[in-house]
Order: sequence, then structure tokens, then C-alpha cells
Amino acid sequence: MTLTKDMATSFDGPDRPRPRGLDAARVDRPVRRMAAVLLWLIAGVVAVIVFWPGPPDPGGQSALRDYLEQAHAGGLPSWINFDLVQNLANVAMFAPLGLLGSLALRRHNYLIVAYAAVASGLIELIQLLLLPHRVASLLDVAANTAGALVGFLLSIPALRRRLRRRRRYLRGRRSASDSRRRVARTARI
Repeated sequence: MTLTKDMATSFDGPDRPRPRGLDAARVDRPVRRMAAVLLWLIAGVVAVIVFWPGPPDPGGQSALRDYLEQAHAGGLPSWINFDLVQNLANVAMFAPLGLLGSLALRRHNYLIVAYAAVASGLIELIQLLLLPHRVASLLDVAANTAGALVGFLLSIPALRRRLRRRRRYLRGRRSASDSRRRVARTARI
């Protein structure tokens, strides 16, 4: 359906009806699509990292251990150790998945944290059963889930803005970012 000039101007006032056949979710469809593409790219990178047959970059891990030992001798607190750095890396690895996953979902965005927990559990199970040189750990599942939760929490402002925009759209008002051209393009999608 294409919008005529009269139909495009009907978005201006709350008393004028919205053209039939337009879905409020189409307003944010390009953002959801881009988030989904980025999500799949990052998920692919994470899959390569977690399913690599051996520990990722063993030389880098031993160098990090050596650096932390030297730093502890130089005054770094002892609670900052290799395990903490490794757990923070797991949190950082899953934070983009939580952020982009919540932006890619149309509804029930909070479920991305549960999806990440299940995916992390499956990753650790596969590492336990099929990858003998990898170490499976429930602490990794917790850290990955915490990372997805951090990503979801970072997406809340964008999700609130999306909700406000949909509500304005349903009331028949455009936001400042909705040009007539964008509304007409949205109607063609």
C-alpha cells in the first residue's frame, strides 16, 4: 500500500484516523533488522570462540597470568586474579548478545536473558562432552547470563523510546524523526 499526500498528512492530528493496514511495529522494523544482523554476526564470533577445540590463545593466557603475578608484586590487589579477568571476559562476551537480542525482538525482550542462559548451558554441556581440552563450568554459565542481563539493561532506554514511538504512532501523531517520506516508505514495506 502506498500513501497519498492526503493519507500522509492524516498523521498530523490526533483526531484524524490513521490509514488502515499500517502496523505500528513497522516504524521500528529497520532498527530490529539491523540489530538482528549484528546479533547473528556477533553470535558467529562467539560460537567460534566457545567451540574452538582448545583454550583460546593459550600463549595469551599464560602472558596474562605472568602480567598479573608481576602486577601483584607491584601492588595490584590480590583479588584481581586470572579467574576474575576470565569471568569478566565472559560477561563482556555476552553483553552485546543481550543488547542486540533485546533490540531485535519485537516483544518480550526480557526473554533474551533466558535464551542466553540456555545457550550458555548448552555451550558448557558441549564443551564437557565433546571438547576434552576445554573446561566446562557453571560459573561460566552464570557469567554469560550476567553479561546478557547487562546487555538487556543497557537496551532499556532504547526499548522505552521504541514503545513511546509506537504509542504516538498508534495515536496518529508522528514523532520528530518521522518525516513524511519515512512514513510513506514504511507504508510500502
